[in-house]
Amino acid sequence: MDWKRALLIFLGIILTIHGLNEPMNLIFPMWIFTYLFKERLSALLEKYPLRTSFIGAGVLFGLLTEVFAIIDNLPKPAEQRILLSPDPVNDIIFGFAYYLFVISAWYLVLRRFKYTGRDVFLITGIYGIFAEETGQVFLRIFTETVFGLLYAIIVMFVYGIFPMLAHMLNEKRFSGVSTSIIRRYSLAFAALFIQYVAYGLFMLPILRSIFR
Repeated sequence: MDWKRALLIFLGIILTIHGLNEPMNLIFPMWIFTYLFKERLSALLEKYPLRTSFIGAGVLFGLLTEVFAIIDNLPKPAEQRILLSPDPVNDIIFGFAYYLFVISAWYLVLRRFKYTGRDVFLITGIYGIFAEETGQVFLRIFTETVFGLLYAIIVMFVYGIFPMLAHMLNEKRFSGVSTSIIRRYSLAFAALFIQYVAYGLFMLPILRSIFR
């Protein structure tokens, strides 16, 4: 075992222990351990069609992120929980649909153009800053100075990590063509915006009417 891998394992363990008190921070060891075992995980996913592999991995990582958020929010009163639903069971159901929408949008874009893992992380992270709390995270950057900026960075990691990990495990199987950064970023932002509108205006109200 080389020293870099040993260091990442040690860091992953430390962050996991720390995450027991700060559950949202568990997204970082999730990232580290997925990276450490990406060859084995990629080989496992190659047994499935690309669509199933990528979307399935994205939804799984998304739901793990949502579980961390639920645990993090449980001590708070229901009205103060920053979740799709204050009820944990409903939140998982709503979250499943949400992550399915987001990762499906990425699947369609990745089939057409080539993106790096950094692209996927940055685009989804920036999208998250505008989408989280219906734009309030973005506004805090200007109204709460340092804290607002730090909070926005945290939100960027929360949103950016789960699709980046799904991309990392499936990157070699995508055959999208290379294009300019403006074109590929514009297309990805447009796809994420369309799914955001579709989920918020149609899917979420339907789910809320069924799961009260």
